[in-house]
Amino acid sequence: MFKKISEGDVFATKADCATSGPRAAVLPDGRVICTFMINSFSGANDFVPMAAVAEEGLSFGEAHKIWPELEGKWSLFGSVRRGGDGKYSFSGQVFPISHKGEAFWSDEAMGMKENMVFHSISDGGEAFPLPEMTELPYYASAEQPGGLLTDADGTMTMIYSPYPTIEKREAVDNGCIVMLRKKAGEETFSSKKFGSVDGDSQYAESWIVRMSDGRLMVSTWQTASEDSTRYFISDDDGESFKGPFTQPFRGQSTGACACDDGSVLIAYNQRKYGEIGVWLALEKYGKDGEYELLENEPVWIAETATKTGDSTDFGQWTDFSFGEPGVTVLPDGTILVVLWYKSGDTNGVRYVHLRRE
Repeated sequence: MFKKISEGDVFATKADCATSGPRAAVLPDGRVICTFMINSFSGANDFVPMAAVAEEGLSFGEAHKIWPELEGKWSLFGSVRRGGDGKYSFSGQVFPISHKGEAFWSDEAMGMKENMVFHSISDGGEAFPLPEMTELPYYASAEQPGGLLTDADGTMTMIYSPYPTIEKREAVDNGCIVMLRKKAGEETFSSKKFGSVDGDSQYAESWIVRMSDGRLMVSTWQTASEDSTRYFISDDDGESFKGPFTQPFRGQSTGACACDDGSVLIAYNQRKYGEIGVWLALEKYGKDGEYELLENEPVWIAETATKTGDSTDFGQWTDFSFGEPGVTVLPDGTILVVLWYKSGDTNGVRYVHLRRE
C-alpha cells in the first residue's frame, strides 16, 4: 500500500485563472522542479508555462514563467522530464494565438485549434532555451501531454493523439496514436502511426516510458470506451506495438513513470468508480498483455468531481475540478504525485508525497 508522508501546495492563487498539466522532475542536486500551466479560463488558448523549485525538502518557492517573452504570442502546454542522457526536456503542444479570449477547444468539433508540437532541451533543468516547434506529419491537432522521452544515446521520442480540428480543412485520422522520433544528429523527426482502431475512437493523455528491461510502454485513455484506460507494449524499440490492452482499472487521464525494478507507476483520475480523486497504480507487464497489479488505491481525495456537479464524461472536461496527475520517483525511493485542483475560489497545483509499505 501507499502511505502518505506529506501533502501541500506547489502553487495556489485566488486570481481568475485556471491551472493545468503539473509534472515534476528531480534536478541534478536532488531538488525538485514542478512545471505547470496557467491560462485565463479552462479551455482558453493562452497557456503560460510556469515552474517552481523546491529549495528545501518539498517547500516550493515562488513560481515563475518559463518563457515570459512568448506570453500572448504562443500558447504552450508542456511537460518537464529528465532524460536517460541526464538532460531535461520541456515538450508538448503549441498553438498560435489569434486574438485575446479565444478558446483552443470546440465542443462542436470535439477537437482543438490547429497546432504543432514543440520541445526544448536544458542541461540543468531550471532554465530552458526557446522552444523548437515542429509541424505535424498528418493533418490534425495534436494532444501531447506526456512530454519527451530521451534515451541515453540522445534519441528523442514523443507521442501524440490526433484530434479533429476546429478549422476542419481536412479529414482527421483520430483513431490512432502518432509516434515521432529523432536520433542524435538527425535534423527532423520521423513519424509513424500505431494503435489504429475503427469506429468511435479517441485516445487522450498518452504517455510513453522506457521500462528498466528496455521495452517501451504507452499508457493512454480511450475516451470512447467504458474500459477506458489502455496500454501498449513494444518489444522492438517502437518498430511495432502490441495492444491496446485493457488495464485492470478504469479511470480518466494517465501519467506514467518507469521504476528501476521493472514496474511502472500510473497516476490517474477517478470520477466514476470508487472514491473520487487521484489514484495510483503499480504494475508489471508480461510480453503479451499480461500484467501483475501490485497496488491500486486512492492517494488524494477530491471534494467534488466537477465544479458544477454535472456530467463527468469526457465532453464536459472543462467542468472538472481536478486532474492531470503526474508521478515521479524521488532519489530516496519515495513517490511524488502532482495534480491541479479547483476548490472554491482557489486554483492550484497540489503535491502528495508517498512511500510504499
